[in-house]
Amino acid sequence: MNYKIIWDSDVILDLLLLRTKDNPYIFEIEKYVLNYKIPIYISSSQLSNIKITLSERLKNSNINVNDILKKFVETHNVSVLKTPSYIDIDKWYSDFDIEDELIRLTGETFDLYVLTRDEKFLEALKDKGIHPKDFISFISNSTENQKINMLDLTQETLYIYHKIEKNIDKVIKESNFILGHEVKQLEEKTTKYLGVKHCIGCSSGTDALVLSLRALAIKLKGKEYFDKTDEIITTPFTFTATGDAILRAGATPVFIDIDLDTYTIDTEKIKEFLKTSKNVVGIIPVHLYGHPANMDEIMQIAKEYNLFVIEDVAQAFGGMWDNKKLGSIGTTACFSFFPSKNLGGFGDGGMVSTNDDDLAEIIRMLIKHGGKDKYNVDHIGYNARLDTLQAAIILAKFDIIDDFNEKRRKIAKLYTESLKEIKWLKTPIEKEKAYHVFHQYTILLTGKNREEVQERLKQQGISTMVYYPYPLHKMKVFINNGMKVYGSLQNSEYAAKNVLSLPIEPLYDEKVIYKVIWKLSEM
Repeated sequence: MNYKIIWDSDVILDLLLLRTKDNPYIFEIEKYVLNYKIPIYISSSQLSNIKITLSERLKNSNINVNDILKKFVETHNVSVLKTPSYIDIDKWYSDFDIEDELIRLTGETFDLYVLTRDEKFLEALKDKGIHPKDFISFISNSTENQKINMLDLTQETLYIYHKIEKNIDKVIKESNFILGHEVKQLEEKTTKYLGVKHCIGCSSGTDALVLSLRALAIKLKGKEYFDKTDEIITTPFTFTATGDAILRAGATPVFIDIDLDTYTIDTEKIKEFLKTSKNVVGIIPVHLYGHPANMDEIMQIAKEYNLFVIEDVAQAFGGMWDNKKLGSIGTTACFSFFPSKNLGGFGDGGMVSTNDDDLAEIIRMLIKHGGKDKYNVDHIGYNARLDTLQAAIILAKFDIIDDFNEKRRKIAKLYTESLKEIKWLKTPIEKEKAYHVFHQYTILLTGKNREEVQERLKQQGISTMVYYPYPLHKMKVFINNGMKVYGSLQNSEYAAKNVLSLPIEPLYDEKVIYKVIWKLSEM
């Protein structure tokens, strides 16, 4: 729902002082706000004025101002947003309402509407102003006509903006933008969360994969890169980076089909292929859409054939297999902090986890041009560090990752229970030992054309996405640069033609999800 509204000070005071004469709509507004848990956004510039005005109005009473404000904050969903500093300074000494302008600027920063009963302010706000008499109809109309995106990253940012802003300001104050202590803090926090010995921040999930492979080549072969004769097993039903990293590390990707129930690599087919080849050095399972690959089978196979395992956890931060955190099971694991991930920053970022001391040391060299001393390097390295600013933002989000994953699971459960009777689609499942974190809620269309379903949902303002329309073995980069294919890969090709991911924003309420369900049920 469209709850992105900043409240003018007068309307806040109407609520605190129960000023029904000035605002006869205030009781109705409060009831609506409490029933639907609508956030009340306030600019930091308003806090002082609200408290001063409230104190003046109550100075002859026995009512404690602090008690009123405390109760208001405890009973309402109040969020304070920053006041921009980029107000034109000449407005300070001109005939201008500075407080209104600061509220307007705060709203503009986050694309918020402003709730006010000041007619002059409403006129200045144009289509971004809402009068109290129109508050409920505005929200109702917005909900009815709201475009349902796959995610609402702005709303997620607003949810904990005070923490994000504080962390960013700290980085700016210290100006230690490269490998500042926030990077180390994030590494230590992730290490503890996963229960591993080492976590190394890097520039992206893609680079995390490349760094892991390069470090393994250096440790296992004593060479900067693998040879083309070295084969690394992975799935063709994943993002390009998984296979591309193998090419960039000098090896040959071997594509093995998926289990159509989980969209993760089929371990029985891995066993079959290993009977035919002696050149396999490792496996990269992908925990796709947030569902874990079968790590019991994969680690047993790796042990039997003396293979390394790199977990691709780009879509599954917080996920588990048999109560073990994904990223703590393989030889190394690779995470992405791309903005749309379950735990995402404001740009690219990644991390490698491992219990191997040697690999951790090599990876730390590789991210800084290849050596402990950048002026006397040991290996062919990269400029692949995690930015301090990104680490600061991810740290602010870290404390809510488990809560957001649970919200995703709740939405997924609602989808699954409501869609299970529709014959022309298959809902995702969760294997017995899996803890699925639903980076995507992906259905399989078994009886309708995907493009037609997408178009009909689009006409209703509902976004969908296809992850992934082209399996890797069909891409030119792998055809032209070397790959192996085991079997027909029919499941991967079938999935690529028929999967469809639905909106799964953790902060969407049930009304939004039910709208998606309703529109699918009508088809």
